[in-house]
Amino acid sequence: MNFKAKSAVFTSAIALSMMLAACGSDDNSSNVEREEGSSSSVEETSSSSVEESSSSVKSDLPKGTRAATLDDLEKNLSLGEMFGTELFFAAGAKQGVFSLWILDDESNQEVGWIVVHSDFKDGVIEIGMKNGSYMGAETENANKMQEFFEKSGKLEFVVKDEKTLQVSINGGDYKDVEKAKVPVSSTTISDGTQLQGVKLTCKTDDGQQVYSFYKGRYLVEETVDKKTVWSAGYYDIERSHLLMLPVFYNEDVYSMVSASVSSDYEMIFDAGDSQKCEKTKLDYKDVDREALVGEWVAPEDGLDWTLTFKKSGDYSVEAKKGREPAELKSGIWDIYGNMLFLKNTTCKKRDDGTKCTTAVKGSIEGFDAEKGFTFNHDDPDSPAVPKTWTLPQYE
Repeated sequence: MNFKAKSAVFTSAIALSMMLAACGSDDNSSNVEREEGSSSSVEETSSSSVEESSSSVKSDLPKGTRAATLDDLEKNLSLGEMFGTELFFAAGAKQGVFSLWILDDESNQEVGWIVVHSDFKDGVIEIGMKNGSYMGAETENANKMQEFFEKSGKLEFVVKDEKTLQVSINGGDYKDVEKAKVPVSSTTISDGTQLQGVKLTCKTDDGQQVYSFYKGRYLVEETVDKKTVWSAGYYDIERSHLLMLPVFYNEDVYSMVSASVSSDYEMIFDAGDSQKCEKTKLDYKDVDREALVGEWVAPEDGLDWTLTFKKSGDYSVEAKKGREPAELKSGIWDIYGNMLFLKNTTCKKRDDGTKCTTAVKGSIEGFDAEKGFTFNHDDPDSPAVPKTWTLPQYE
């Protein structure tokens, strides 16, 4: 069956082979100058990605209902009829990845699915190209599902009288949902938590890819022409499909990877490709995200550096020589296990016209909330971002 995909993340010729489960535009992201008064020395980089969806507080819930929480969700649900067929919903391990599915009436196989990342705030899931991806076959029902995805939509879950889970789609009437039974196979992994703490080293035509799975997060790395190409983001296994949504990446990638993982760790992609993988234990020590929030400093090469992590997920790194700015990059950040990821959306304009690195990754070693840490990053920019950071001192 020929599957197609629609996404907000564009592809390039260097895209990882594991991303063959989807296809996108040939357009590449580019850097655009910001013209905001004194900010004219800063550039904003345009880079599509899978972002967290923000959910507004819904204050007009029907009488006798409350906003649903993750605890109210079953792993698999039927949402009733939509797109001319039955619509299924999957919450998986409830670690931020949710999906919608439709099946072929005759084969009972999945022919269309939408995968999104959401914090499920107030029982709301936003659906669209900002926070998800679509994959489907060329069928009438799947085409309707694709149209819904491209126009964006919203699911609002409530609990009525503390016993009945209901959903409203795009502001429509609330209707009861039912638990769905999804058959599992003894030869296919159906629970995403089974991959937590696992490293899979997979053979490819050109070498190998290494997948590292944390709690609901992943990193995949591959060496291409002596350069490491990588992406990292959210994952889960739902309806026996491994679903990966990239957030951080150093080359353009597809917006979703969809595959099955056999019990002997062969990855079979829904686009038809496959990889034999070897399983090993992923050794790491979790770094507390909350403990990283705040300011960290480093003096290096005559520059005073400040690295700031905000609870919201925003970050900045700034260098000054005296009072003069020497470097400024900002964007978003997150930590998976002990791996810290940065994505730059703005950076200081360079005299030589070069662009700042789009994404940076590295391990956090020796973290001490009262002293500091070492960030073994791969940022090649100049001036070089320090690797040793300490708490600022005050008089």
